Amino acid sequence: MTADHVKFSRYQILCAEREAWNDGEGAGDGYHYDGMCFWRLEKDGKRRLLPSWRTPSHGWSHEDGCDCDLCGSRRPIPLRPRSVA
Repeated sequence: MTADHVKFSRYQILCAEREAWNDGEGAGDGYHYDGMCFWRLEKDGKRRLLPSWRTPSHGWSHEDGCDCDLCGSRRPIPLRPRSVA
């Protein structure tokens, strides 16, 4: 994942049903959604299962190159110049 990756809400991530990550809200811990469950990724490497409402509501990202409908709708559409002649 990259820093300039598109960010989504928790609701959008739930609807997409794909893996997603969130760097957290400055606490140093991150969050992971595996497509079914939310996890807190602690600094010491442990993972803790969390209910969705205990995770950040915004700031979620899919993997680079994700081809889901959600990520696809955010990609710019390449425009081809048309001849006016």
